[in-house]
Amino acid sequence: MYIELHPAIVHFPIALITLAYIFQVITVIKPSVVPIHLNLWVLIPATLSTLPAVLSGENAKENLGEICMGARETLEIHQLFANITTWSLLTLTLVWIYITLKGYANQKVQRLLLAFLTLIFISVCITGYLGGELVHIWDV
Repeated sequence: MYIELHPAIVHFPIALITLAYIFQVITVIKPSVVPIHLNLWVLIPATLSTLPAVLSGENAKENLGEICMGARETLEIHQLFANITTWSLLTLTLVWIYITLKGYANQKVQRLLLAFLTLIFISVCITGYLGGELVHIWDV
């Protein structure tokens, strides 16, 4: 019996990346509101949770039967943005940990981190949209 884990697992990184993005926006606008390093404590589990999401997505793709060309194209773009999100988030998290440990996390650096986190958040939104399209339009 095959149990599809991807839909259940994938929502954790989406929620955590969104939360990290919101916390970072608040950190840049009003730094005293968000506890120090809270963003990093949200970003680390967000990064770790992307790995099972991607692996379960790969597993779901392998167990997928024949699908039409439109669904296949959507799936490939979905997979591309999922990989962009995962590798970007992993890189940003490692850099963020380094910056934090070295004590370089001043307000200018926080703005730069927000810029990169914004791009990752956009990538998550695109990935999620395409995933929804696969489910609700293409019935995959």
